[in-house]
Amino acid sequence: MMLQELLQRVAHQVKASVPQKILRHAEGNVEEVVLEFDSDGMHYYLVRSRPQSQESKESISLSPREQAIARLVAQGLPNKCIGKQLGISHWTVATYLRRMFHKLGVNSKAAAIAKLSQEHLL
Repeated sequence: MMLQELLQRVAHQVKASVPQKILRHAEGNVEEVVLEFDSDGMHYYLVRSRPQSQESKESISLSPREQAIARLVAQGLPNKCIGKQLGISHWTVATYLRRMFHKLGVNSKAAAIAKLSQEHLL
């Protein structure tokens, strides 16, 4: 009975928690780690499984160049530095960013990085 009570308490505490990370995508479901801990030399995960949202089912596909630019934007680099690092002009970087914004349905670098992070694409 003690274990059952403990599990009920834990379930109550993590019911509305924000996941620490996505463990894996299963067919039609997303499994999120809501609690992770070590005890007696063992590592434990408490995983919440939920249906995958329609939005995340429609995967975002960025070209390799767009992915490279997104990673550099996430590091906080301005367009000129990104262009120099990739051997392209800052105008070309801006063009790639506009294409990415359209694909992601956002209108700023910060929103793009937030969306890519949320979708675990960075």
